[in-house]
Amino acid sequence: MKIIFSGVSKVFEPDIIALRDINLRIEKGEFVYVIGATGSGKSTFLRLITRELLPTRGIVAVGNNNLRGMRRADIPFYRRDIGLVAQDFKLIPTLTVYENIAFVMEAMAVPSKIVSYRTNEVIEQVGLWRRRFMKPSQLSGGEQQRVAIARALANSPSLFIADEPTGNLDYRTASDVMKILYAINAAGVTVVMSTHNQNIVNSCRQRVLELAGGRLVRDEVSGGYFCQ
Repeated sequence: MKIIFSGVSKVFEPDIIALRDINLRIEKGEFVYVIGATGSGKSTFLRLITRELLPTRGIVAVGNNNLRGMRRADIPFYRRDIGLVAQDFKLIPTLTVYENIAFVMEAMAVPSKIVSYRTNEVIEQVGLWRRRFMKPSQLSGGEQQRVAIARALANSPSLFIADEPTGNLDYRTASDVMKILYAINAAGVTVVMSTHNQNIVNSCRQRVLELAGGRLVRDEVSGGYFCQ
């Protein structure tokens, strides 16, 4: 799913400028890192893509959707084609791994046979088959993150948004999570990931968008965490 920002700015009341005149195009099937210091505008950038926020000025288009003109009733259908993973996992503590993933599809009235098949498929994909009947409190941080990824994959999204997915993980666990994201991307899914992890960005070179003070200061193909 392609993403286009055209002259996009976002201002929060009273006068906090989160993004300033962003122009860029992300093609279908790309893997893109979004980097920058805390407060640089990374989360606002991602929330515009998911249509949690609307731009103050400019146009955000995702696929064939102009997000500013999207009807409120169409937003849930739009988000079904987006997989979203946050740093805090947002798992339901009283549900098992299987139930946390199945719940997303059940809430959308997906037929039970499809729910069962797809839930088992994504659990296998993220390597948690032996953990499928455990609850979040019984899992490590890395395992919880993998559950969150599996849940985001349940509806076979065309776009995958990851907001600091390795922020609280050790190096080895973060590497395991990244292998899953690279596999998702290799299957043709567009992946946009915000991160502060220099090792990840430097070890697997992808397109880098760097934000500073709300401005896009670097757009580099196969870039590292720091500009060469």
